[in-house]
Amino acid sequence: MELKYNIEQASVDICTKCQLRCVACSTSKGLIKNGYIKEGKMNFDTFKHILDCNPEIKEIELSNWGEIFLNDEIISILEYAYQKGVELYCANGSNFNHVSEGVLEALVKYRFKCLNLSIDGASQETYEQYRIHGSYPKVIANIKKLNSYKEQYRSEYPKLSWQFIIFGHNEHEIATVKALCEELDMVFNPKMNHSEFSPIKDEEIVKKETKLDYATRNEYKEKHKTEYKHPCYQCLHSPQINWNGEVLGCCVNKWKGLGDIKEYSLKEIYESAHYQKMLRVLLGLEDADDRIPCYYCPNLEKIKMHPLDDSGLIKYKEYVPAALR
Repeated sequence: MELKYNIEQASVDICTKCQLRCVACSTSKGLIKNGYIKEGKMNFDTFKHILDCNPEIKEIELSNWGEIFLNDEIISILEYAYQKGVELYCANGSNFNHVSEGVLEALVKYRFKCLNLSIDGASQETYEQYRIHGSYPKVIANIKKLNSYKEQYRSEYPKLSWQFIIFGHNEHEIATVKALCEELDMVFNPKMNHSEFSPIKDEEIVKKETKLDYATRNEYKEKHKTEYKHPCYQCLHSPQINWNGEVLGCCVNKWKGLGDIKEYSLKEIYESAHYQKMLRVLLGLEDADDRIPCYYCPNLEKIKMHPLDDSGLIKYKEYVPAALR
């Protein structure tokens, strides 16, 4: 595998704040606010600098640790990316609880590519068990408002997906959610739970309703002989950039930065000694040390056993957000 710089996509976390307190989330637990990432919002000038100084970047994911719509400069961000011909999307997820009319219209006007909306229920009672402080009626109302702007502008964008993390307390609502997806012009996007909170009760029902051949992350790994998610490939394909401009490499890294995008181009950071060291560790060519974030990552042992390879990178690049399938 070549380590030459060939990046056309990036992930830029424009807001690490969130108004919800989801049960298993690192942000709600305070790990982001009190750790290396910190709580904050990317200002427009930093975002503009990223686009101006890295013209090879043509697509940007905007979400990771927080809620993107809490960034009060998001309309300027959407407009400038549109002017520069850079496609923006939110495939990691938004809770969509607080979105102004102006932002809803801007999402359509500036042709935001897709939105993956995190809604783990079809009723307030079910939804709030995981998305604490969230309002299911408010989310549905915002979706309907967004769809009205799409009709007004005669646009198919942003395309929408309904991300539904499957728990024991919400598996009975899968059929209802699928029906709502049809009604609201959304793609149903089931996701496996990754904590011990509210484990699935009836795996066969889950498989039947989702049309998947697995009902847990472990079952997925056993059947497909690979991890359910493999964020390490992001370092080679779409590097993660924190709200303050610090390049992190992948979306999991919350321990150590690799360079400031406000001071260096993404290419310069990618070609730096620390970033190249990280890539060689991920490829199984060198051992990790405390100069790189992988040293602190719980996934390091998996990487030692199964380093990144060309076939895995090809598969990672082939990923298409649910809303665009």
